[in-house]
Amino acid sequence: MFSTISSSVREWGAKTDSRQKLQHAYLGVTLALVLGAGIIGLINYELGQKILLGAFVCIIVFLVNAIAWALLQSFVLLRIPEEKKAPASKPTRKK
Repeated sequence: MFSTISSSVREWGAKTDSRQKLQHAYLGVTLALVLGAGIIGLINYELGQKILLGAFVCIIVFLVNAIAWALLQSFVLLRIPEEKKAPASKPTRKK
């Protein structure tokens, strides 16, 4: 089971870029905070509400980051021309 999880994490790391990893981290932290707030809220209601506020902040940061990257990609990154290699020229012979 450990090798399966390890290979899945390596494959995920190879297939996703750093922006997607950051977004996945925001979602993971949000999920952990929501679960933690639910469990702690059973014992201490006020502390659970404060932790839930942290989860809402993570969701807002996730959405702002997603919108910023979408705008950056659509208006800037797609308009930057890719460098093209010059075609290989034939060697010329002198007469």
